[in-house]
Amino acid sequence: MGVEKVKWSPGQLKPMEPQSYPEPFNSPQHLFEIKWDGMRMLSFIENRTVRLQNRHLQERTKLFPELADLFRHIRAREAVLDGEMVVLADRKPSFPLLMKRCLAGSQSRISFLAKKIPALYIVFDLLYLNGTELLNMPLGERKKLLLEIFETGPFCFLSPVFLEKGQPLFDAVKKEGLEGIVAKEIKAPYLPGRKSRHWLKIKARRQQLAVVGGYLLKHRTLSAILAGAFFENKLHYLGRVGTGLTREAELLPLLNSLRTDRCPFVPAPRFKEEVVWVLPEVVVEIEFLEWTPDLKLRQPVLRKIVRKPPEACQLAPGNLQQNYPVFKLKI
Repeated sequence: MGVEKVKWSPGQLKPMEPQSYPEPFNSPQHLFEIKWDGMRMLSFIENRTVRLQNRHLQERTKLFPELADLFRHIRAREAVLDGEMVVLADRKPSFPLLMKRCLAGSQSRISFLAKKIPALYIVFDLLYLNGTELLNMPLGERKKLLLEIFETGPFCFLSPVFLEKGQPLFDAVKKEGLEGIVAKEIKAPYLPGRKSRHWLKIKARRQQLAVVGGYLLKHRTLSAILAGAFFENKLHYLGRVGTGLTREAELLPLLNSLRTDRCPFVPAPRFKEEVVWVLPEVVVEIEFLEWTPDLKLRQPVLRKIVRKPPEACQLAPGNLQQNYPVFKLKI
């Protein structure tokens, strides 16, 4: 496979996407990376300027002013990078805080949040360099070029690469409560806008403490609890949890003793089913696959009732951290 010199059309480039895979594996033909819980972002660097674009070809440069100096960390006149934008809390990516950044309206609000909860751009691929398109170059060679031109900065660093050891990396990632891993074929080209088996994502189910704010009834039987967590001093609705309700005999009397006429969630969700609101005092542990863009839990499963105060159920931990490395994995 070779490289080809072309006239670059940055507005037409969509990122390559991984396909889902059910379980981790080891392989000498793959390299393994952490799957970061953030927003996919391409960065276009030219003439000492930086343009950020998401997977939908939407401009996102103004949302992240802390990345305006990204060009200073690239030893090249022109480059296109692929990576993930995250916001860290307690040394881990916080998707709720990232959504807070993305929903900032005015420029003054954007500038304020950039200082209070700065983003971190985690780079993992190089697609274009000084007039040469690298899409057909094998991943391993693109990685070598990226190492040669990239310098770590206060708001950017390279995603760590792990050779062959997918299973131990997955175990470490799951232990840390992270999203999962991505397995990438070392000899694979970059296929813009396509989901390819050259890249495989293996997701780890995660845990979230939640407080019960209500429940749904179906034929006078508990069909789902309504889970929430605090975000900026308001109880945010995380979604209904119907799977895992094996202790209804214990849970329902407890919730009935906390009945109230007021919905504790802000804003209040609406339901077609019969709903019963309760005071937010019962804390549960929920296992889930991932966050949705509107901060709901995807594929939630109720695991157990937890003896903790409602204040322990937070969407974003209080210890904000922008430094890297995010953590030290032992594999």
